[in-house]
Amino acid sequence: MSKQIKYSEATLVYAKIMTHHGNAPFEDADAQQFWRELDDLVTLHDANAAVEQFYGSHPGTDWMRAGDVNILAKRSRAARLPEQAEISRLMDQAGIDSDHALAYRRQLIKAISLGKPVAQAHALAVDAASRQAIEAPKPAKPRPKSYHFAGRGQAQIGAMSLKDTLGGAA
Repeated sequence: MSKQIKYSEATLVYAKIMTHHGNAPFEDADAQQFWRELDDLVTLHDANAAVEQFYGSHPGTDWMRAGDVNILAKRSRAARLPEQAEISRLMDQAGIDSDHALAYRRQLIKAISLGKPVAQAHALAVDAASRQAIEAPKPAKPRPKSYHFAGRGQAQIGAMSLKDTLGGAA
C-alpha cells in the first residue's frame, strides 16, 4: 500500500510541529524520517488535526513524534466511522442483501477512513456491492499424466533386462 500523505505534505506537518518549539530548525533527513514513520493511512488533514489536538492538550515542553500523529489520526478515523446500527440502516436503505454486505462494509469503512464524507462513502460502497459477484469456480484444467519409472511401462521393472535397466554398467 502506498502512503496517503506525500513527503511534501509531511514536511508541512513537521514544520507545524517545529513552530510549537520556537520555530526549531530541522534537517531534511529529520523530515524524511518523520514521513517514513507515519502510517500509510495518515492523510494531511488527519495529521494537521492531530498536531492541533496534541498541542492543545499538552504542555509546550512535550514534543510530538510521528507515533503521536499515527495514534491521534487513527482515533480520528475511528471516530468518523458510523455505528453498526447506522451501517445496517444504510444497507437496508440501499437494499444491500447479506451476499453483498461484506463488500459494502469494506468499501464504506475504507472510504470513510480515507476522509470521504459518509454520503460519498455510502455511494461508493453501494457501487462496490453491486459490482461484487461471486462466480462459480472454473473446473480445473486437466493436467497431463506423468508416471514414475517404477509402476509404469514394461510390466514394471522386472520386464526389462538388467543391461537395459543399468545401461552399460552391467
